[in-house]
Formats: sequence, structure tokens, C-alpha cells
Amino acid sequence: MLVITRKNGQKIMINDNIEITIVEAKNGVCKVAIKADKDVKIYREEIYLQIKVANLIGKNTNTSAVDSVSNLIKSGTVLNDNSASVSSGEEEVVVDETNKITKNSIRINKKNADS
Repeated sequence: MLVITRKNGQKIMINDNIEITIVEAKNGVCKVAIKADKDVKIYREEIYLQIKVANLIGKNTNTSAVDSVSNLIKSGTVLNDNSASVSSGEEEVVVDETNKITKNSIRINKKNADS
């Protein structure tokens, strides 16, 4: 990792097509402006991680699984309970406190009629 010190208004160049300008830096917050070609994808880290998780879900999902999840959502039987243990028939996506994906799967909990 390269660490560079810059003042307000100063720039950093990456190759010939990416220009990063320090707009404002104060009180532990730095605002940057990024100028790049339209084909360069630029995301905040948390958005990038959401995209990666969605891509992993899509990559590991077949159409019958999508239909099943859709039916569960329509019937209101999908729970958002992270405290339940995962059985062998369930899959789970886990993102730890540092926003790193620790498992490559999906969790779906089925709601029992008596709960």
C-alpha cells in the first residue's frame, strides 16, 4: 500500500486516466474528487462489498432456488434472524465487523406455523 500526504487542492494521478484531488481535509475527514474515464468503476467500500455479495449469491443460485425464495417472500415466511444456527440444508452469507465476507453462501430461514 502506498501512503501519500497531500494538502487541500493537491492531486494524485493514477496512470493517465485517473485524477484524485483532495477537496478538503480536516477533523479526521477527507473529501476527495475522482476524475476518471466512464468505463472505470468507482465505489465506496461498503457498496463494493454489497455488489460482491450479490454477485456471489447470483453465481450460486439456480432458477428453482429463486422461485422458492420468491414464494417464501410472498407468503411472508422468510425470517431475518441471525441468531439461529444454520442447519446442513441452509446456506449463509456472513460479513464480519471488518466488512469482509467470511462465507460464500445464503441463509434462508423458514418460519414454522406454530412460531
